[in-house]
Amino acid sequence: MFLDLTENEVMYILPIGKVDPNLLKNIVFKHLGFPRKEVIVGPYVGVDAAVLNIENTLIIFKIDPITGAYKHQGRLAVNIVSNDIACMGGKPIAITLTILLPEKATADMIKEIMEEADNTAKKLGISIVGGHTEVVEGMNRPPIVVASAIGIPIRGNKVYHPKMVKPGDMILMTKTAAIEGTYIIFEEFKDKLKEVLDKDLIREIEGFAEKTTVIREAELLAKNDLVHAMHDPTDGGLLEGLYEFGEAADLDFIVYEDNIRIAKSTLKIAEIFHIDPLKLISSGVLLAAIPRDKVNEALNILSNAGIEASVIGSFREKGQGRIIKRKNGSIEEINKPVIDELWNILIRKHF
Repeated sequence: MFLDLTENEVMYILPIGKVDPNLLKNIVFKHLGFPRKEVIVGPYVGVDAAVLNIENTLIIFKIDPITGAYKHQGRLAVNIVSNDIACMGGKPIAITLTILLPEKATADMIKEIMEEADNTAKKLGISIVGGHTEVVEGMNRPPIVVASAIGIPIRGNKVYHPKMVKPGDMILMTKTAAIEGTYIIFEEFKDKLKEVLDKDLIREIEGFAEKTTVIREAELLAKNDLVHAMHDPTDGGLLEGLYEFGEAADLDFIVYEDNIRIAKSTLKIAEIFHIDPLKLISSGVLLAAIPRDKVNEALNILSNAGIEASVIGSFREKGQGRIIKRKNGSIEEINKPVIDELWNILIRKHF
């Protein structure tokens, strides 16, 4: 249950996953330290990163943890934090990594995380410039990796912000929904899933490991100035990403499930676990608000780069509702945060 929280209403137990945006607005965002003039984009629901103006040079900054994935945290940490830089129209150039290890951790855990992070960062042209590594007393779960990143704008000194979105902008989506969630579930239940999934579906899922970055498509759209804003749906899946985008833009939207691409392997995983793939963590998908007259150009540029994309809906004036039209014709409102399906699966530990 999500509450319209005030500072006097904080004693209920929070659900697993992202904290309710109302709590962020009513508590977290009221305690932001000294208001420095260098901060030109600060924290807000649905805004992917902060932007600082340092002597007329824009610097984009972001921090992100990897908590739901119990394997391949090094690769995911680099990709996920870099995605948020890219969504602001930036090129990530440097990251730091904080690695929190459970009791009785071994050096092999650190080695695996750092080798993956190193390989991923090299592919993306990013330097790992520091961090912190610690064994945490009382921690009895797989490692948690927290990555921070800085970047610089791709196009001059311009960044893209959800407040730039206009009614009528089309909502473009790259790749397929629930890429990261499908991969995480497969890795967690690999032995059992290999018994029930066809080999072609397994190969498809194994290829998702390289698809959790949106840097390439975000750079193409920003470099060609084809967007008003971009956002990557993570915890809570595509529907949560749309909700956050609408919140940040202060607009409503309509999207059509028929237009949303979902991989065959994801559909099969969703069927096995009885979940909605549109509510499953979706790092690797880029949502972009595209002016209507630039949609065809954007689709062509992405297609020529080998990046699949589709238009799934449009933004509209506030008051018209944030809705998805399901394949069966029903209308579903997206007017509150979405709890990711992944958490229930990881808690159950079986299917």
